[in-house]
Amino acid sequence: MTQYGTIEYEVDGVTAHVRLDRPDAMNALNERLLEEFEDALDRADADDEIRVVVVAGNGTAFSSGYDIGADEPELSVDDRMLDQRTHLEAIFSARVPVIAAVDGAALAGGCNLALACDLTFATEGSEFGYPDMHFGEPPPKFVLPFVTDSLKHARELLYTGKSVDAEEAHRMGLVNRVVPDGDLEGAVDEEIDQITKTPSAAVALVKDMINDVQETQGYRRYGRLDESLGTLTMESETATEFREIRDEEGLQAALEWVHGTDKS
Repeated sequence: MTQYGTIEYEVDGVTAHVRLDRPDAMNALNERLLEEFEDALDRADADDEIRVVVVAGNGTAFSSGYDIGADEPELSVDDRMLDQRTHLEAIFSARVPVIAAVDGAALAGGCNLALACDLTFATEGSEFGYPDMHFGEPPPKFVLPFVTDSLKHARELLYTGKSVDAEEAHRMGLVNRVVPDGDLEGAVDEEIDQITKTPSAAVALVKDMINDVQETQGYRRYGRLDESLGTLTMESETATEFREIRDEEGLQAALEWVHGTDKS
């Protein structure tokens, strides 16, 4: 059996549970976690008995985003973009529905991960957003405009870099259902019960059809386009200064600089 170090993988009947397991780092997505996550999705997708994959996070957060801590080996821009595309593509192309069970913060790359799933459930105490916009880094995979009820909601979140609570995320169309704290597992199980009443072949076919709609709208094309745009923003004055403060004074100091400084 495959042994993982940054995720947990468990099969319960027809459901594969993939839990991000870096709780001390708020499940920040580093290179190893992304590789293991993709492997787990492939493993579940290859199992004909699996009907649904549920993605959750251990600890107090779903995921705080891509790991930008100075204590992690820094990836090159090219490697970082590749990782951010491929694990989201694995969700998109999986045979089975993937459900995000969000309990806590789903921010930056963690927000992308939650929104890229076929369905997203969240507890009332959860929050969503792209605070990385404050240091000049648009999401490297443009998921948000394809899931919001209105492009104006996507503009609002990306222009401001603010975070919103689960109820507001639901109003914007980011979340299928908001449930009280403690009720998340039961709500997801109820949804799985409903999904399994539909033949697996029909679910797979409909997922392909809906994916085709997204592709027609440019989902994969924008995934390739914003790779090059993301490379440019990584070299902006704001992003460069953020990394310098992070490396010299620590991540918390860099984040405080982000929130306290007007950017040109």
